[in-house]
Amino acid sequence: MKRYLSLFLAAIMLLGLVSFSAAAEGQDLLVIDVYDDAANYNGTQTGWFAKVIKDRFNIELNIIASQVVGNTVYATRSEEGNLGDIILVDKAKFPEIVEAGLAKDISDKLPECKNIMQFKTQIDVYNKGLTGVEGKYYGIPTEMTDTAPDTLTDDVIYSSPMLRWDLYKAIGSPKLETLDDLLNALVKIHEIHPQNDDGDPAYPFTLWADWDGNDNMIGIANVVQLTTWYGEKLKGSAMLKPDYTFSPLYERENAYYKITKFLNKAYQLGLVDPDSGTQPWDTVASKLSTGRADVMWYSWQTGFWNSVDRLNAGTGFIFIPVGDQYYYADADRYYGSDRMFGIGAGVEGEKYDRIMAFLDWYASPEGATFQHDGIEGLNYIVGENGKFVPYKDNALMDNLPVPEEYGGGGFSDGNNAINQWIVSSICINPVTGERFAQKYWQSYKDMTMTEMKKEWQEMFGAEDSVAWMKQNGKLLASPSVDFTPAADNNDIIALRSDVNKCLCEYTWNLIMTCETDEDFEALWDEMVAQMDGFGYKELYEYDCGVWQPEIDAKKAAAL
Repeated sequence: MKRYLSLFLAAIMLLGLVSFSAAAEGQDLLVIDVYDDAANYNGTQTGWFAKVIKDRFNIELNIIASQVVGNTVYATRSEEGNLGDIILVDKAKFPEIVEAGLAKDISDKLPECKNIMQFKTQIDVYNKGLTGVEGKYYGIPTEMTDTAPDTLTDDVIYSSPMLRWDLYKAIGSPKLETLDDLLNALVKIHEIHPQNDDGDPAYPFTLWADWDGNDNMIGIANVVQLTTWYGEKLKGSAMLKPDYTFSPLYERENAYYKITKFLNKAYQLGLVDPDSGTQPWDTVASKLSTGRADVMWYSWQTGFWNSVDRLNAGTGFIFIPVGDQYYYADADRYYGSDRMFGIGAGVEGEKYDRIMAFLDWYASPEGATFQHDGIEGLNYIVGENGKFVPYKDNALMDNLPVPEEYGGGGFSDGNNAINQWIVSSICINPVTGERFAQKYWQSYKDMTMTEMKKEWQEMFGAEDSVAWMKQNGKLLASPSVDFTPAADNNDIIALRSDVNKCLCEYTWNLIMTCETDEDFEALWDEMVAQMDGFGYKELYEYDCGVWQPEIDAKKAAAL
């Protein structure tokens, strides 16, 4: 029965594809400007994803990436009264965009978008909070889930220490109790793995600065994300502690200091890529996929290395616990992530119709499959039971050639440059009855029940990393609530920019230039004085007030 249902749903998708294609044939090419805070690429979308949307809608995406061209593009385009045709911004910016008349009221079209409105509850909650009016719509939250606000579906959290299993075993699988133990292990790993198979230098840590100051947080992203290893979460400029209290980021008892000093110790031991701080993310991605990094900390980074073949060979990255750590993790982002889709206020007529049709497709099973699973016959195949089976799972990391029917070229070159979704990868794909994310497919689980995974389970006594954290009381799961921080006024924007610039410059110097602990401590004191001179204490008090309502909501949800 399930097989026939899958085939039926696949047929519906095919009919939808035919109708999209037929409609596209009778339309002129439409270039859509996408103002995009999530994008790592600026310019025209090319490659296979460009062909997918051109075939269906005869549209071309022009990506305007603030992370690439600089945040001043936001102010410039806002002053001109035209951010873009599609707007994808940090959630905190969206209310001011609506208030400034830069985003369109989409109440007339959104209720007709059946795929998007499968998340009506979440969309209603956000927009009612934005406008105070039931049924009035401006924004579409990103990466909404079909689970629940207090559910933690993932079997690996967003950030945790992950090492290559073969290298960890080669140094004797030491038990790690502290960051110093981790450093000692990495010294031994670097001794046996100073370069990759091609003879290029390899380091435990390879860092990048492109993302510093993003996602409503000051400071360098590589440090900020690792603070969650000690149960702390940065909210603007304020460090949220495990007991739901705030503390100034630069206090020495906080994790920003702890992680910065940890990375400096790694630098002093020769464990940090000397290109760190100056290399862009694209360079780092290439290094991850060619075996030039021995530590990963974002869950998604493993996608650049952990192919099925490597997991079978025991060379994949996997969570290795550190005894004194307590891991902060957000529950499923039921109400969406920290960004928001909107439509430019000046979009009208046929352009408006086609953009809404595109976004609804973007949230469809077919659209979400392209985003999360890639191309049938390249990234996956469909089994006899109608469920997906991993195929060439190294397509992203090795930029494999794309079939000619999708325009050829390399897979990663043509990947979706919007870099943000409406439908979370943990949602159920109605075509298969399994989640979109490959790691939840039964076929993937069967293929990756490798000796490596069995060895890990035996060594740590748990099915997976989240299970280990729960069993050992090491998981600090924060419930999902609908919250949008108040937008900064111009004075706070300037203050935040100055403080962030100071913090980032000092943090990179603390990591990459201090040759002794004495140098580090002296420079840290200098940084604190400079940050205070730029008004950090004022910013901290402001952020505590901004984020306290979210903390109150989380505390209430946890009762």
